[in-house]
Amino acid sequence: MTKSWRLSRRTALQGLGATIALPFLEAMTPVSRAAQQAAQPPVRLMFHWLGTATNMDHWFPEDDGPNYQLSRALRPLERHRSHFSVISGTRNFPELDYGGGREFGHNGAMMWLTSQRVVTGSGAADIKTHSSVDQIAAKHLGQNTRHPSLQLGIYKPGFHILSWSEHGTPLPTINSPAALFQRLFVAKRPSEVAQFKKNAALNHSLLDLVTESRHDLQRRLGVQDRDKLDQYLTSVRELEAGIARDEKWIDTPPPPAGRPPAPTAERSKDEWMATMYRLIALAFEADITRVVALAGDGPGPAYDFIPGVIEDWHPISHHNQNAEKLEQMARINEWSMSELAKFLDTLDGMHDANGQSILHNSLILTGDSMADGQHWGGNYPLLLAGHAGGRLKQGQHLKFCENPRYGQDKWTLARTPTSNLYLSMLQLAGAPVERFADSTGPLAGLA
Repeated sequence: MTKSWRLSRRTALQGLGATIALPFLEAMTPVSRAAQQAAQPPVRLMFHWLGTATNMDHWFPEDDGPNYQLSRALRPLERHRSHFSVISGTRNFPELDYGGGREFGHNGAMMWLTSQRVVTGSGAADIKTHSSVDQIAAKHLGQNTRHPSLQLGIYKPGFHILSWSEHGTPLPTINSPAALFQRLFVAKRPSEVAQFKKNAALNHSLLDLVTESRHDLQRRLGVQDRDKLDQYLTSVRELEAGIARDEKWIDTPPPPAGRPPAPTAERSKDEWMATMYRLIALAFEADITRVVALAGDGPGPAYDFIPGVIEDWHPISHHNQNAEKLEQMARINEWSMSELAKFLDTLDGMHDANGQSILHNSLILTGDSMADGQHWGGNYPLLLAGHAGGRLKQGQHLKFCENPRYGQDKWTLARTPTSNLYLSMLQLAGAPVERFADSTGPLAGLA
């Protein structure tokens, strides 16, 4: 490769039925210093909803500041301690009123990214609110990517809607890893989608569709770029093969007793989550999107793969201080943080144009829309990972009120709007936004 030869950041491998965006390669580095400064990596934003309840006693650290002790739920994240902060003491309900009182129940999921009241009617078409923070981010940050944003979830449409358009209407969610894979890597034209499906039916790989384009590019790349491209495409192929195996089992009935013979999106949350995390990481690495909303935990498929968890999520969440239910919830919370730690490992191992990791150039918000499952929206769990390209101070517990205990006036203790955090995330990512929902300013202590 000569120094005068450069690739566009938007270069993709092309074939009939496939468009595979690429990770950053050295051959994409601009020549001039001014061009290099102008091509600084973007900040990616991800909003990961954990569900509708958390074991509060095992989530929040007792101490605030940088020297806090990790709680039981957060210990799986210990190796990433310098990459995240815990946020407690915020609230995400309208200041004056919600539905005539303090209860908002499962509507909390629909309010999580809007910080606005949701008006519900007799059906999904009657649900209205305001634009969610991910869609405001997509408007400002997603115009140069194939997908301005991705809305993902393990649930069917219903109360677990996170993303809302600028008109306040719910946006559709991708539930299947296979559908997400197709959205990321398959060309949009109907004839090309048909070609992709034909190849899939013959057990041909997506990579077979871009063989000529791939070989042409590899001949022009340096050794390091060839290695990185091979590693990236190997990850794509491994995901494709795993999804194909799972899809074959979707319509297969389970055996008379025990778990299904193979994992599927419908039957195994652990496999679903691991696959979606890997697909999101590839989408960030290849700059296919910069904004993701993921409803990945909480109600839905069972957690019976976790030792000691024997009940469904919903009855566990309404624990009424039952020790057995609280222990099951704590184990679910630990599993969620273990999976998040693996996802952060992946992002930390991917590198951007400035040599920093994708994790360094991201903001990954993980949180709940209810605290202890008793249908209230104050002081619920929030964890923010990533450094927004170096703009963010991490490794601390930002504590905005004392941890409320069961039976106290939980509503008056948490007064800081969660919308302040959303405003900070938008601004740190470069969105020219001065206010979001009921925000009173950027969240204190972040930057």
